[in-house]
Amino acid sequence: MRLLPRTRRRRGVATCELAIFLPFLALMFVVAVDYCRVFYCTQTVQGCAQAAALYASGTAVPAAGVSAADAAKQAAVADGVSLNPPLQTDNVAVTVADGTATVTVTYVFQTITSYPGVGGPVTITRTVKMAVAPTVGS
Repeated sequence: MRLLPRTRRRRGVATCELAIFLPFLALMFVVAVDYCRVFYCTQTVQGCAQAAALYASGTAVPAAGVSAADAAKQAAVADGVSLNPPLQTDNVAVTVADGTATVTVTYVFQTITSYPGVGGPVTITRTVKMAVAPTVGS
């Protein structure tokens, strides 16, 4: 009886191992991609909140005839245009009280995976507080 070389016998086993391992590897890849997408979205929402806080606090000067709160919402929406779906003005809350401007941006992000405990919608909320800038002449 003649035996096949070790490499030929091993080729079938390697194919079976790959067939068994490939679905798990694909799932881990999709989860990693989702994590990166959520991280990017979180950084974008943070930038939106910071830009809005600059306008709400009076540090950045809005266009003539535009209130600070409206300018803050417009700045947040302009920074959130890269999100899919884009950030809406309804997702931005601006309050100014006691010399502090507070901007809260809330965004619901839909992940690719939807396995229990792994995926589903992720609500990203970022709040930025900034002292209100003094006005000229006061």
